[in-house]
Amino acid sequence: MTSKTESVLQALATLVENASAAKLERNASVPEKIPAEGLIILRDGNPGTPDEALGGFGAVYYEHEVEIEIYVAEGDQASRDTTFDNLVTQIGAALESSPDLGGLIFGMSYARPDVTIEIIPGAHAIKSGVITLVMDYETPTPLS
Repeated sequence: MTSKTESVLQALATLVENASAAKLERNASVPEKIPAEGLIILRDGNPGTPDEALGGFGAVYYEHEVEIEIYVAEGDQASRDTTFDNLVTQIGAALESSPDLGGLIFGMSYARPDVTIEIIPGAHAIKSGVITLVMDYETPTPLS
């Protein structure tokens, strides 16, 4: 039996994975190799403290914050910028195509990623960014 939270995370992973040719990993450690198409890492994040009805009866509600990390390392600066922007727009289009993940959530909110450039001596720089995504959904109990 899969929990509602795991079902939501799996649906999000599938949606993001199908959005681009970049490799998707879930909860991976720091990337060792970044493919030419880019790398996307989905972090399960924190569902936060559940909101419960008074008396503890009924469903619980979550504002679950997850992170979508994007990494690009191939090519010159202009090429990395283009690949990175393409990944961001592809992920954005995918999220807009299913704002309720097929009815699993009430909705989601997100913004453009914070961007970082990591200089690697003797190698291509790595452009990365994190999209913080907040999903609103309910579960029958805190652990279901």
